[in-house]
Formats: sequence, structure tokens, C-alpha cells
Amino acid sequence: MGTSELKKSDSCEQDDDISQEGSIWLVENLKEMDQRIKQMLKLIKEDGDSLPKNAAAYYHNKPELIEEFQQMYRSLAGCYGHLTKESHIQTPDGKVGLPKSGHQVVGLDVSPSSGGSSPVLSLKNGTDSSSSSPLESESESLNSSPTNYSIPPLNMDFDSQGWERIIELENELFSMKEKLQTREADFEQEKIRVSELQKQIVELETRTSDTANEIGRLLGELEVTTERLKGSDEENAKLKHELSEKVSEGVYEMQGHLEMAQEDIAMLEAQLDSERKHVSELQDRIEKYNTDVVARDLELVELKSAFHEAQEQFSLEKEDLHVHISSLYVNQTILETRLEEWELKYKNLEDEVRQRQTDKLEMEKMHVEQEMVLQGEISRLKVELAERGRHVEAVNKDFDKFKLKYDMLMAEKDELNAKVHNLMANVSCRDDQIREMEGHLRRLHTEHEDLIAGSESARKLVDELKLRVEELQEEVNRQRVVISDGAEEKREAIRQLCFSLDHYRSGYKELCQAFGGHKWRALAAA
Repeated sequence: MGTSELKKSDSCEQDDDISQEGSIWLVENLKEMDQRIKQMLKLIKEDGDSLPKNAAAYYHNKPELIEEFQQMYRSLAGCYGHLTKESHIQTPDGKVGLPKSGHQVVGLDVSPSSGGSSPVLSLKNGTDSSSSSPLESESESLNSSPTNYSIPPLNMDFDSQGWERIIELENELFSMKEKLQTREADFEQEKIRVSELQKQIVELETRTSDTANEIGRLLGELEVTTERLKGSDEENAKLKHELSEKVSEGVYEMQGHLEMAQEDIAMLEAQLDSERKHVSELQDRIEKYNTDVVARDLELVELKSAFHEAQEQFSLEKEDLHVHISSLYVNQTILETRLEEWELKYKNLEDEVRQRQTDKLEMEKMHVEQEMVLQGEISRLKVELAERGRHVEAVNKDFDKFKLKYDMLMAEKDELNAKVHNLMANVSCRDDQIREMEGHLRRLHTEHEDLIAGSESARKLVDELKLRVEELQEEVNRQRVVISDGAEEKREAIRQLCFSLDHYRSGYKELCQAFGGHKWRALAAA
């Protein structure tokens, strides 16, 4: 009996030592866990206001905190299971009252005690459902133990409010995750709106290209009008050449017809001047349209830069998203109003083009009528020339009439010299116009260079303008060649007039000599 009592007392002392060591270790771990929980609560309170802003950082640090709690939880659960196992092995009551079930799953539940001061740790059947907190995942780590234990509650130095606070924090984290998902959905919607704005910008660029095509079409019409002006200039030169040939033949009665032809030439020159003014007006409009296109491109560049700034601000501060969206809506309304204005301008341009086409058709009709009138006049003049050829024979017979006609031809020579001087003045005036056009081309070239230096997005347009400037320079060179050819033809006409006058002078001298010889012979015969 004594030995058995000694054995029992020794076992009790060993059990007391083991329980004391285990309880000390449990208390230390629980204190450490309590400190960690308090630290986490403090961090959550400090960062509670900035949690929506730092949600990404919080979700980044969340696995580390959860992992620390899981490690402490495993160590506590393992120590607790070890102590309860040893206590039940050493006490016969624990062996009798514990049924073994090798396939049941053990779960650890943490709940506040009845007194409210310390939590109760109990092992329960794995078939029961627990809360959706991260502690549920840790309870599954104890599934390796094959025995189901029922353990009495233990009193621990831990506040039950800490566990409730953890559960609340988990719920808050879940709600914050849902809010973040809603924010991400809103961000996707904003991306869709931004893509729509980009599509609108592309439409604006296509409309600007359409305006550029319209400008090219107007330039083609301008070239057509210049070619027609060249044709009218050549026709005038031909008429002047024919008139000079008719005058050189010494026909006095042609003076009235020449005056009529000069009036027609003056009318044609007035029409040419009006056409030149119209061409200059078209060039001014083309320049205005080019400036409008450049301003539109600059506005597009500004809108693109504003769009990129809005994206950067959106990525940095999500709270300013609605402000940027409102500004984009304002820009969109402004762009819509500007598009309407451009459409109105385009309609006005179409109306002007239609008006110009009708004017062009009327001018063509007038040119056809004038050509018909001039052809009739030319045929009539040819008939009269034939008649005057017959009259020349009679004039050769009558010396006195020939002398009078010679005087009239000398007067007409003076008039022709005056006309030649006028033509030379016109040539100099055209040279001045060519110089003005060259200066205008130089100014256009400098403006294009400034546009190239100022905007990289307008390079294609500048290249097209450069090609257009080169075409205009070629056109100016062609006009210069045409003018030089006209001047050469005028010089040739003057030479022909001089030759004809020399011919008439020599004929007159021969007649005078023949007449003098005839008189001397008559006197000698008398």
C-alpha cells in the first residue's frame, strides 16, 4: 500500500510538473498572440481611414499576418492536444470514457467562454460547419489525429473581444474586396468610355482628311481655270498677231474693224482680270482652309495630350475619376459643337462649289459664243482681205492715192509703236505679278517649315503642301515660259511690221524714181 501510494504521489507530482510546464508555455504563447492581436488592431485603427487608398498594400500584407496567426495557432493546438493526450493516458478515467473512431475528423473551435473573460478551446466533430474566417482553414490541419477527444474548457489570459474583432476585420476585408471589385468594374466602364472617345477622335481625323481632299479638288479647279486663262491669253496673242498682219498690208478701211477687235480684246482682258481676281480669291480661301485644318490638328493634339493626362491622373488617384470624366464629357460636347460647325462650313463650301460650277458653265457658254462671233468676224475679214487684194491693183495704178495711203500707214505705224509699248508694259506687269507669286510661295514655304518644326503630327500634311508648292513653282515656271514665248511672238510681229514698212518704203522709192524717169522722158519727148 505504501509503495502504491508513493507511486501515485510520484505520478501526481510528475503530472503536476508537466501540467505546470505546459500551462506556462501556453500562457506565454497566449500572451504573445494577445500582443500580436493588439498590434494588428492598432494598425487597423491607424490605417482604417486610408484603407480604401491602400487596399492593394493591405491585401499584399494580409497573407503574412494570417500566416503568423496560423503558426501560433498550430503550436497552441499541438501543445493542447499533446497535454490532453498525456493527461488522458495517465488518468484511467480518460481511457475509459474516450471512444476511438479512426476515421472521424477533429476540428478546433475557438469561442468565448460563459464568463466572457477567457475563450474556450474545444475539439468537436469535423462534420459540424464553422464560420468562414481564416481559423476554419487551420482547424483542418488537425485532421491527422485519428481520435475524437472531448476536453473540458481551460481558462486562458486572452480577451474574447480580440476574436470578435478578428471576425469583424475578416468581414470588413471581404466587404472591401467587394468594393474593390465594384471599383474595378467602374474602371472597366470608364475604359470603354475612353475607347469611345478615341473612336470619336479617329472620326474627327477622317473628317479632316475629307476637308483636305476637298481642298485638293478646289486646287484642281484652280489649275483648270489657270489653263483656261492661258488659252485665252494665247487666243488674244493670235488675234493681235492677225491684226498686226492685217495692218501691215496697208488696208485703210480695216481701221474700224481693228477698233472693234481692240474693244473685244479689252473686254477679254477685263474678263481675264476678273478671272484672275477670282483665282486669287480661291487661293485666299484655300489658305484659310489650310490654316483651319492646321488649327484643327493642333486641337486634336491638345485633346490627345489632355486624354493622356486624364489617364495618368486616373491611375494615380481613383477619387479624381469622376472629375476627369466630367471634363471629358465637357470636351466631348465642345467637340460635338465644333463638329456641327464644321458640317455647316462644309455645307456652305458645297453650296459655293455648286455656284462656281454654274458660273463656270455660264463662262463656257460665253466663251463658245465669243468664239463663234470671232470665227464669223475672221471669215468676214478674209472676204474683205480678198476684196482689198483686188483694190491693191487699183491703188498701184493710182500714185496719188498710194501716197495718201502711205501717209496713213505711217500714222498707223506710230499707233502700232504705241501698242508695242503698251504690250511691253503689260509684260513688265506680268513679271511683277510673277515676282509677287514667288514671294507668296516663299512665305508659304516658311509657314510650312514652321508647321514642320511645331508639330510632328502634321508632317504628312506638310509634305503634301510641299508637293503642292513644287507644283505651283512648276506652274509659275510654265507661265513664265508662256509669257516669254508671247513676248517673243510680239517681238517677231514687230520685226514683221518693220520689214513690211521697209518693203513699202523701198517700193515708194522705186515708184518715185519711176515717176521721175517718166517725167524726164516726157519732157525730153516734148
